[in-house]
Amino acid sequence: MSREESLAEIRAKIEGEYEKRTSRSLAVTQRARRVMPGGDTRRSVFFFPYPIWIRSADGCHISDEDGNDYIDFHNCYTVMILGHGNPGVKAAVKEQLDQGTMALGAFKEIVVRWAEILCQRVDSVEQVRFTNTGTEAVMMAIRAARAFTGKDRIIMEEAGYHGAYDTVVYPPGSPGLSTSIRNDTILVPYNDKAAMEKAVADNKDRVALVILEGLMGSAGMIPPRDGYLKSVREVTAANGIVFILDEVMSFRLDYGGLQRVQGIKPDLTAFGKIMAGGTAGAALGGRRDIMQQFSPETQKLLHSGTLNANPLAAAAGVAQMEQVTPQLIDRINKLGESLAAGIRGVFQKANIKGQVTGIGSLQNVHFSPVPVVDGRTSRESNNPDLMHLFHLSLLNRGVFTPDRGLFCISSPMAEKEIGAAVQAVEDSVSELRPHIERIWPDLVGSVLP
Repeated sequence: MSREESLAEIRAKIEGEYEKRTSRSLAVTQRARRVMPGGDTRRSVFFFPYPIWIRSADGCHISDEDGNDYIDFHNCYTVMILGHGNPGVKAAVKEQLDQGTMALGAFKEIVVRWAEILCQRVDSVEQVRFTNTGTEAVMMAIRAARAFTGKDRIIMEEAGYHGAYDTVVYPPGSPGLSTSIRNDTILVPYNDKAAMEKAVADNKDRVALVILEGLMGSAGMIPPRDGYLKSVREVTAANGIVFILDEVMSFRLDYGGLQRVQGIKPDLTAFGKIMAGGTAGAALGGRRDIMQQFSPETQKLLHSGTLNANPLAAAAGVAQMEQVTPQLIDRINKLGESLAAGIRGVFQKANIKGQVTGIGSLQNVHFSPVPVVDGRTSRESNNPDLMHLFHLSLLNRGVFTPDRGLFCISSPMAEKEIGAAVQAVEDSVSELRPHIERIWPDLVGSVLP
């Protein structure tokens, strides 16, 4: 049997099992395709042959339109740190609804409490500006840095993700982007100190800012190594360049964000995900002198938004953040490390080149013959066919993850859920192991450091 025939055989088997379990999701997808391009309005949750459609969620479980139950390791790309249906968040949102305050032409006091939480928890944050999405938070942080420095160019990590703002879309030559953006954005490999130092030295008179993720999210939860972020902080400070840290995902890893773990103080930080309690909310915050550019008293930078810091988002955000204590973070981080250790054990036992990268409650599986240390190695060594089969195989066993291999821990989880996930990974790998030998023999063995 040829490699192509082997791949077709295992794909037909696993996709066939998935399709038998999810006929209602297929029906909803077919309806959706008539009114939305490809039946989709959020590419990050679409996967082939078609995605599941969710009917309900509670704690760390979700149920799809066919009534299948899944342990939710997706958690809306790290948003639902308290799981689904948290009583405190629900009560706070209901209180706002009962007051008839879904949207207002003025603020409510709870917005101040929301800002105070961020300023109290994160040493580098002196003032905060609320937005509706992480994309908008990044966009306004970049605008603030350009206005503050009087420069235009930015440096960001290769294959990084900072939302949909044109200036940070990777690659810069993507369809629909202005060709001028290619001249404004300088790409450097993540975790490469020398490359960052050279990029700054060659362009310091034109660079307004460096923007990096706390850990590379969409590239596969790739953490900073060997003091990388501290090195970037030093080189940007020495050259009068604003350092923006994107903690939209990594903020959940420590009470003061990953920046506290790394011992750095960026000039500006982008926040999102866990800070809004599952509603549409995000923020940027940082040095007072930079943030004051947004003050109506200076009128230097205009930033408006009909639903910025709306009452529902503020209520949900405060209710969630008040529950995200150091003790809760420590517990779910330990669960994440336990999960990573268990999955690594499965790969070692099966003698395949599977890897797990991440920190604490955020872990990511890779099938790669080389160590995954940055966006380039993640993308160039990515095996989309195998990851597709692995993803559907996990779904068939009741474990819901994004199709890129992310495992995100929520507080309702315990060792029971971790054990179930490790068992599902072991069963999936056992199913795929003979086909890996035939189709991808370069993935048999151990990954050399």
